[in-house]
Amino acid sequence: MRDGFLPLLLLTTTCIAAPADSLKATFGGGVLGIPWGATLASVVGTYPQGDHVFAVTPGCRAYWVKEGQQFLGIPRDGKGVLFGMDRENHVAIASVAFDFERKAQLHGTLISLFGAPAVATQSGGITRYGWRSPEGMTASITEFGEGTQRIIWLTVSVPGYRAEKDACWGQPAANNRSRGP
Repeated sequence: MRDGFLPLLLLTTTCIAAPADSLKATFGGGVLGIPWGATLASVVGTYPQGDHVFAVTPGCRAYWVKEGQQFLGIPRDGKGVLFGMDRENHVAIASVAFDFERKAQLHGTLISLFGAPAVATQSGGITRYGWRSPEGMTASITEFGEGTQRIIWLTVSVPGYRAEKDACWGQPAANNRSRGP
């Protein structure tokens, strides 16, 4: 089931500018104790219970952790986070999962922090909206699923981040392994 979430790293939401410095003030230090630019080894050291996974990040790798920590004051029992790596295996993007039932709470928190998001886009049962700082940091929401299998993701990325959807398939096998640092 974890593999089905990897496409979230493809988020390319058009975002409106968030109030100056608000994204940076909230997420500039990283996500869930992992600073931007942290090495993959550092993430593994902090969360040894995670899994190495193939991803469409510039480094073609991500690290999935089911940690369940509260985030932005919102409970996330049993939920996880996916840390995406850049070409040097440093954290450049993080997708934090929330129960769909927390949608209104998450939406309200983000609006209070960053103002109104860009107009939501909907396609194939997936809704996306988000914010962009003047420096290029982004925070976006993706909602998807059916019935009791619905989930909501908050994805935050560093300025200049771009998914590498097609580039990963041509990478050497050493960079595409699914386990190990």
